Formats: sequence, structure tokens, C-alpha cells
Amino acid sequence: MKVIETELSPEVLALLEASGLPATDLRAGRPVTFLAAVADGHLLGCVGYELSAGVALLRSLAVQPSGRGSGVGRQLVAEVERHASAAGARELFLLTTTAAPFFEQLGFEPVAREAAPGFIVGSPQFQGLCPVTAVLMARQL
Repeated sequence: MKVIETELSPEVLALLEASGLPATDLRAGRPVTFLAAVADGHLLGCVGYELSAGVALLRSLAVQPSGRGSGVGRQLVAEVERHASAAGARELFLLTTTAAPFFEQLGFEPVAREAAPGFIVGSPQFQGLCPVTAVLMARQL
């Protein structure tokens, strides 16, 4: 398996939607950098991030059902951390409704929504794509 930078292809979009992740803003052209885990030409998983002034928002981590529990998600998160850090991010945030325990294992910690930086507060995820019950988490890079 290798992780490569990719674009929002129909295959990536289909995986996001099949995983129940919000994609309406992506369809509208929101600038997100995507990484894809691939093996033998097949998409195993993907993750995206947005970046502004040293703050990155991790979004759209999805793994094919057949690859869940195999470490693909962990590798994608590690790669997005490296990629975002190389692009200037010092802190990585995310919103999740179901995966807080997974991200806690990777060093992310819950953050009070009131403490979110302006870039995160202004994101479509924070503004309504993710429900207000979604947990805000962060990790220093």
C-alpha cells in the first residue's frame, strides 16, 4: 500500500458518500488537499485537510469496509499529519460524531468548541455540515 496526493475523483467522492461523510461543500469546489491509500490500483481509503495560518482541519477520513481494522486509517492519519505539517500546519483539528476513541488513540484530545480558532469556527463543518453534537478534537503537530 502507498499513500499519494490525489484529487477529488469520482471514486474518492463515492467512498466519502458511502461512509456517510459530508461532501456537499466538496462538490461545490471547496479547496481540500486529499491523500489516498492505494494498492494494486485500488482505492483503500482517503483523507483530506484544509489549511489556514498554521491551523489545519482534518476531514473526510474514510476506509473501504474491507480494509477497516487493518491499519489503513492510522496510516492515512499519519500521512496527513506529515503532509499538513510540511505545508505549515502547527495544529490539526477535526470534528467527529463516531470516531473520537480512534482519534484519541492517535493523540488527539477533545477541545471545547468555544476554544476553536476562527478558521475552524468558519468552516462549513463547524457551521452545520457536522452536527453541534460532533466532538471537536485537536493535536499539535
